[in-house]
Amino acid sequence: MPRISPAIDRANAILRAHGTAFRLREGHGSQWLSVYESRPGRRVLERSARGYVARDDMAVDQLCQRLLTMAREGQALDGLLEETRGALVVQRSGGMEPRWPEICEAVVAYQRGQGVNMNLVGPFRGQGYFRLLPADRAATVEDVRRFALHTSDSLRAHLADATEPLLPMATHRQGFRQKREVVSLLRRAGYGAIAPVELSDELKGMVNRKKQALVEAGQSRRRIPTTEAIEEWLDAVMDDDGLWGWVFAMIATYGLRPHEVWHIDGLPDANGLITVGVAARHIKVTKTGFRAAVPLPASWVERYRLGGSHGEERLAELRSRYRPRFVNEDGLPFDPERDRVKRCDNNERLGAICCHKLRSCDARAEFELPHKLYAWVETAAAEGRRRAQRRRERCVPYDLRHAYAIRARETTSWSYADVAAVMGHSPEVHRRTYLREISGEQTKAAVVRRLLGDAVVA
Repeated sequence: MPRISPAIDRANAILRAHGTAFRLREGHGSQWLSVYESRPGRRVLERSARGYVARDDMAVDQLCQRLLTMAREGQALDGLLEETRGALVVQRSGGMEPRWPEICEAVVAYQRGQGVNMNLVGPFRGQGYFRLLPADRAATVEDVRRFALHTSDSLRAHLADATEPLLPMATHRQGFRQKREVVSLLRRAGYGAIAPVELSDELKGMVNRKKQALVEAGQSRRRIPTTEAIEEWLDAVMDDDGLWGWVFAMIATYGLRPHEVWHIDGLPDANGLITVGVAARHIKVTKTGFRAAVPLPASWVERYRLGGSHGEERLAELRSRYRPRFVNEDGLPFDPERDRVKRCDNNERLGAICCHKLRSCDARAEFELPHKLYAWVETAAAEGRRRAQRRRERCVPYDLRHAYAIRARETTSWSYADVAAVMGHSPEVHRRTYLREISGEQTKAAVVRRLLGDAVVA
């Protein structure tokens, strides 16, 4: 059976999204791509596209764009056969490189076909950055790199006036992460030639540079509060601000991402479980879709009145104060009578509200809660000292999620996969990201609990 490479698979997804009958596969015993028409009730017509090497991702990309043009112009496969005779089109100097208008259309169509995260296609439609680039020249890696490394405002100003300077994008901001995801989207849509893995690795390295420095210095990456510290802090916040006490209690009890509180679909049931998101593929209002979450510790459900009519009132109050913004696949306001696809396009902003309540970064100081959550952070021993140093630092909302992961390790016999499932990520992400702060004693206790039972640990 001919193999289906990732590039061919992506190209077929793009062709399918555009409603064309053309499909690609690697030819039998041939280096060239094979093109066939997929039409129900008709004999499959297949042609060899000589000049398009099946194992060349750029060639796959070029042929995909050529087939899209043929479909728009109503051409048949016989026309492609004549065009490719003599392998003339394989020459990249012949002007076959994709242009930005074609790329933008293909990327939007590809992402729409995936049915997820249409927020990422903003630079590819309307007055998005890539739509403003010259349409008469081939797209380049430098175009993508320039987009990833500079602020959106300075990019637009530079396009309007070449004398305007390009301002670097702060790598610790959420906006830089989205730019990295746009580069990845280009590659997934079949444009690896202008969005290579090397560029993604470079961008990732820029983010991790600060983290790596902390590791080399022996400093903890996270400020992980203890269960006792969290409980004491939640008690104080509840007395001062009932709404935000309830919000942070939900995050701490269930290990939620901050924005997921707005998308709780089912409050605690008889077993304390909640559901987050909607169990439908075309509705994805959270980062990783629908899941059920388990309380740790379960006593916090009653202690902080997370469920029942009180929980319903708090959730309604939160949504009325800070409204989630739902859109369809085209980024337009969601209409339940018209649209099937539903996304939330301001989750980043909702999460930032929670961050501002704990730490005044971009927010006014008076917006912060008066009660702060602290944790001890260990650093490497100073020069001339044998022992590591400890300092007390303020926590952020995501530290509550990491504390949940460690609490699950300390107090349950769940496997990595179990904890990852209730937290909404893969076991590999859980092992690589959420278990770094676990101590040796915690790991030992978890192993004993899992293999020998809770009675031994007690």
